[in-house]
Amino acid sequence: MKYFAMIDGRQVGPFELDDVVREGIRPDTYVWCKGMADWEQAQDVPDICRYFRQRLSGSLPSLRKPSAGTLSDSIMEQEELIRQLPPSLQGFVRRSGVKLTKDSLPQPDRHRYSRTLPVILYIICLLLILLGFLISR
Repeated sequence: MKYFAMIDGRQVGPFELDDVVREGIRPDTYVWCKGMADWEQAQDVPDICRYFRQRLSGSLPSLRKPSAGTLSDSIMEQEELIRQLPPSLQGFVRRSGVKLTKDSLPQPDRHRYSRTLPVILYIICLLLILLGFLISR
């Protein structure tokens, strides 16, 4: 089936279901194909939702089935892990039934929050202010 999508205010397509990810389709992207009455969000189109669910289940490992005593703990842990995903993916993961693990989530880049760069920029700004003050005299 050929799909069209509205991305950045313009219509793109047609493309096959396998091209959904490459085309930048997200759950909140409006899509249309022959037979649909109107444009719908991708998360509401069963074929696209199923496609994403299959991709997620193939790429994310599942947890072992919890025992009856730890079922509520497992559900709470899953919700905590799902909340760490981007909001646009949370609904897909909840509907797919894929069980997340801590290892399946992207880990933050420790170098991204380095304190060295802001300190260097602060010192450079102070030096420029001092230099401007000395030149203006």
